[in-house]
Amino acid sequence: MRFVIFIFGLIWQVFGPIPNADHSTEIAAREECYDDTFCIESIQDGDKVNLVISKLIPWDFTLLINLRLENMVADRKLPLIRSFTARGKESVLNLRIAEPNRKWGYRFDLKWVVGLLDAQHDDQYVYSLPFGRNKSFMVSQTYNGLASHEGKNAIDWDMPRGTGVRAARDGIVVEIEESRFQGGLDPALISEANYVRIRHSDGTIGNYVHLMPNGVRVYKGDRVRRGELIAYSGDTGYSSGPHLHFEVFTITGALQHRTIPVRFRANGRNGAQLEEGQVYGH
Repeated sequence: MRFVIFIFGLIWQVFGPIPNADHSTEIAAREECYDDTFCIESIQDGDKVNLVISKLIPWDFTLLINLRLENMVADRKLPLIRSFTARGKESVLNLRIAEPNRKWGYRFDLKWVVGLLDAQHDDQYVYSLPFGRNKSFMVSQTYNGLASHEGKNAIDWDMPRGTGVRAARDGIVVEIEESRFQGGLDPALISEANYVRIRHSDGTIGNYVHLMPNGVRVYKGDRVRRGELIAYSGDTGYSSGPHLHFEVFTITGALQHRTIPVRFRANGRNGAQLEEGQVYGH
């Protein structure tokens, strides 16, 4: 699975010389909001501009900020990448106009993803299998599988379309997608799967992929318990047939997934390392 990165740029904010440059001049703040996730506010005071982030969601996101500057200097190295974990406003960057009597301006280049930068996984945690207690399914591909998991710590279970998918760990639902209908081995479908993503207490995210169209049974912001029904399996996206893909990931400095090997309780044993071609139940 590829992790979608939202990329936006603001138009140039270009201004002329500051009148009475020897004095502090209050300028009205300008604010732009993105994807119901955050707003970025530019507050000017004399020859300085303060960039303030307002977080709109109750879970983490990671933001990369780059700036194209004309006659301005930033107070820290760019690009800046950081995670935001708490709601509210937070100053992230200050700009200074180098020569107040000349034209000056700046442009944002922003990229962001839901998730915490380099979250530290709780390796003592043992995950439940993501399906009902009375079910057993074969693992068709495991970590670094040659079919499509090279470089990924992900598990695929062969699973009939419409099977109930259950949370493998407690958490809060942070992203869902259920509007996609296509599936097959066309590379153009790699980013076209339906999914549910659940943030865990250690900041990692569980990703349940290839779900049925309109098959998600939770909403963003829901708190779910391990074993709770969250969706129904399918074969949307890049898929050779009906199955469930599950992975746990954190966010890298390049705003990509870094998937993490996890252990399961399976066939009555804690800490099982699942093997390709084997059938597992609770």
